[in-house]
Amino acid sequence: MERKLQKLEHCQTEVVVTFSKEEWSKAQTKAFNRLKENVTVPGFRKGHAPDNLVKDKIDQGRLYNDAIDSLLPTAYQAIVMEDKVEPFARPQITIDKLSSEELVVKFLITTAPEVKLGQYTNLNIGKTEISVSDEEVDKEINHLLDENATLKTKDGEVSEGDTVIMDFEGSVDGEKFEGGTASNYELAVGSHYFIPGFEEQLVGHKSGDEFDVNVTFPEQYVENLKGKPAVFKVNLHEVKCKVLPKLDDEFVKDLNIANVETVEQLKQFKKNELLNNKKREAKRDYLNKLFLEIEKNSTIDIPDAIVESEVEARKKDAEQRMAQSGFDLKQYLSVVGQSEEQFMETLRNDAVKNLNAVTILREVAKTQEIVIGEKELDFEYARMAEQYKMKIEDVKKALESQQEQLKTQILLGQAEDYLYNNNN
Repeated sequence: MERKLQKLEHCQTEVVVTFSKEEWSKAQTKAFNRLKENVTVPGFRKGHAPDNLVKDKIDQGRLYNDAIDSLLPTAYQAIVMEDKVEPFARPQITIDKLSSEELVVKFLITTAPEVKLGQYTNLNIGKTEISVSDEEVDKEINHLLDENATLKTKDGEVSEGDTVIMDFEGSVDGEKFEGGTASNYELAVGSHYFIPGFEEQLVGHKSGDEFDVNVTFPEQYVENLKGKPAVFKVNLHEVKCKVLPKLDDEFVKDLNIANVETVEQLKQFKKNELLNNKKREAKRDYLNKLFLEIEKNSTIDIPDAIVESEVEARKKDAEQRMAQSGFDLKQYLSVVGQSEEQFMETLRNDAVKNLNAVTILREVAKTQEIVIGEKELDFEYARMAEQYKMKIEDVKKALESQQEQLKTQILLGQAEDYLYNNNN
């Protein structure tokens, strides 16, 4: 077997493999012997007929395919192990020459993204000072009270913040439309869940009222309804108002937050929570700016195949999320007023941005000799066990098949920390 390597642009390596006449002959013989076992010739037991009688009954194309398939793994292993080509994706394989005496195969291999880092430490990006005000803590506490509120039937008019139980029937040009009718529907007024203008027209009505709500669908809506006026006939059954719990130590204990039993402890807990969230957001914003600065100083080559693979993965994920909300891609694009070309361009830009960042982090980890071993894994298992209130053994078992992904996640995290701590 003879191999000729040629490095191409955009992280691709072409390897032309010429198999010797002997290698190719042996592969064909083995393929023939495998295939003849399933050939039946009248007068002979299956698989026991003479080769000269079996030969005409075996498709030559299938024999070649089986013989080629038997040779490819060994050739690919030699390219990786002996020629030190590190594949980043499945190779493209084409047959250059094929006859009973000759076989030449071409491997087109996409290798890992290439990067030459410029300056990546002591860059002056500017870190944000983080603080949390009493007002922000109070807002969080009030939100917590609101989440734990109970609903109480009231006799008065609907106000914003109330919850109503109603029937409604929507029509456009006198015709009902799909999804426009419901019975005993519960709606929090002011949630802005319905079409703009709908919830506002419920305010001031009482239980037992029957009335029309007139709205116009937004221009960015599903194709058959966008921009059209609609009438909803509403039958208001019940009005409920929120009753907030009293903020005291008993309420705090009922929340079952570890080591938090008093109002003051709850406020401190929420302050720390807000502070940590702000720090994470500030660090993420800082790193995004830092990555852009490092890119300016560096040369990064992301193979097109890797970009397209990332784009397709992001598209699939987006379509799954749309489906959970009852939309397909066409309906979603109609609602947000975006063309498919614009949508795909956004996905592609995000994909390139993410791939560039990951490539930078991998190269920083390599340069700084950051290695993830059992010690780092065990630390992460312990952290996750504490976070999810699980036994470490159960965490390890649950993540056993994802150990390599977890190592990569830890590696990238440590590279991020290095960049954050060594820039201004």
